[in-house]
Amino acid sequence: MLTTQSYLVGMLVYWSAAVLGLLLLRRLWFGASLTRASGALLGVLAGLLLMPAFPGPEVATMAPALIVVIFNSLFGDGLEAAMMPGVMLLTGMLTGGLLGGWRFGKRATSADE
Repeated sequence: MLTTQSYLVGMLVYWSAAVLGLLLLRRLWFGASLTRASGALLGVLAGLLLMPAFPGPEVATMAPALIVVIFNSLFGDGLEAAMMPGVMLLTGMLTGGLLGGWRFGKRATSADE
């Protein structure tokens, strides 16, 4: 059975790996300064990796939404079970894209002036 401590350690390890992966993607894919489009792409990837969701209505713990959508659609009740986590995943991706584009686009325009 999953204890609270092992759940928290697992989520901490997952989020740490996701943030490290995002930092590596930023370093390897993009140059010294980010444009608005590259910031938006990095934000979408951050929303894809970091957005949590509940696996089901009766479950009290959260999991990464990408994993919940994949497992619920493949091994659960199909697309019906993956619908709400999918909406949460799309919301996270949209929010991440907007925030990434706004944040890095703002810095790129002020550096150009």
